[in-house]
Amino acid sequence: MGYELMVARRLRLRTDERGLSPSIVIAAVGITLSLVVMIASLCIVLGFKREIRNKVMGFDAHVSIIPGHLSTEDAEDSFIEFTPELRDIVAGTGLFGEPSPTLDQPGIIKTDSDFEGIVVRGVKSGGSRDFIESNLVAGYIPDFSLEESKNKIVISGVTADALGLGAGDRVYAYFFTGGSVRVRRLDVAGIYDTHFGDYDKVYAFGSLGMTQALNSLDSLSCNKVELYMNDASDIDAGALALQEQMMRAVYEGRLSGMYRLSSVNATGMMYFNWLDLLDTNVVVILVLMGLVSGFTLISSLFIIILERVNMIGILKAMGAKNGSIRKIFIYLAQRIVVMGMLAGNLLGIGLMELQKHTHVIPLSPEAYYLSYVPVEINWWHILALNAGVFVVAWAMLLIPGQLIAKISPASSIRYE
Repeated sequence: MGYELMVARRLRLRTDERGLSPSIVIAAVGITLSLVVMIASLCIVLGFKREIRNKVMGFDAHVSIIPGHLSTEDAEDSFIEFTPELRDIVAGTGLFGEPSPTLDQPGIIKTDSDFEGIVVRGVKSGGSRDFIESNLVAGYIPDFSLEESKNKIVISGVTADALGLGAGDRVYAYFFTGGSVRVRRLDVAGIYDTHFGDYDKVYAFGSLGMTQALNSLDSLSCNKVELYMNDASDIDAGALALQEQMMRAVYEGRLSGMYRLSSVNATGMMYFNWLDLLDTNVVVILVLMGLVSGFTLISSLFIIILERVNMIGILKAMGAKNGSIRKIFIYLAQRIVVMGMLAGNLLGIGLMELQKHTHVIPLSPEAYYLSYVPVEINWWHILALNAGVFVVAWAMLLIPGQLIAKISPASSIRYE
């Protein structure tokens, strides 16, 4: 251990018996507050992106198999057959969980005084059904694979409020199929609320068997097969792998029909592009907070050096080099940085944990699609942030150290 570190360790951070030097307090508090803001910005943006992505992927599966015909003039071209061969091809990739065939049917829900246009998504299990179940606010979500659930639906809170409906009410629904109108009397089994108004005001969820019956289809017919990947880190690669398997199956004669693949990265592009813009905001905040804490640290170190001019003169008179004296003050400043970082991490992570478990800070769902500030604590990101803050602080400490070279031993010893 060099003598510079030994001297730095023995230097007191107090100027008198009343407490820490004001310059040291300002530097430590500046680093603490900056790190708290950085941690909060990072955790909140990560949490916000996670929640919005989950909502988009709840309504639109990671990968969807849809009819291959772009034109919908022919009603038969609007549906696909989820045959055992197609199921085997999906399972053969090993990339997806249990497929979930769905059939979206536009219609109108009508009460005695009002009506609302909706799209009833016919489901059985998994996929969208599990997502809606996790966002249920009233009633229950039926087992749509059972015959007794054929005339039950789950509507959104937006639709329920517009029509004055509650769980357990009965409504008439009018569906337009094949140039005719078909009427069903449906029981409102439950009400969901994802706070995602763009989807909530459109979708209701019912039995796949009901939507198939409305279109006079067999049990294998649907207009979309929802596929959720086991590892959603690269959805586009999963879609491409499935496409290659399906093309090979068509070439070998194991698969017939026209199919297209759609990924949530394409259908939800508007939302994902918006979320990507948030990364820019985080970078700006990190840079600004880094500059604030850095300049605070530099000014405080200047003051610390001026407070110890006599000591610097004595050390120079004893033969100490400018580089060695500079190291002493850098070590001293690093003690302050560590103090500020420890306090900043404890306060920042503590506040984020509090928000994560209590949701004490609310948001307006109409503006942010969420009723509370979401938080995701990613320890690797926090470690990287701390490492970056420490490196930047160390680099900025080199600036005030240049002042030491200009201090004359003779004049500094007489300095008061």
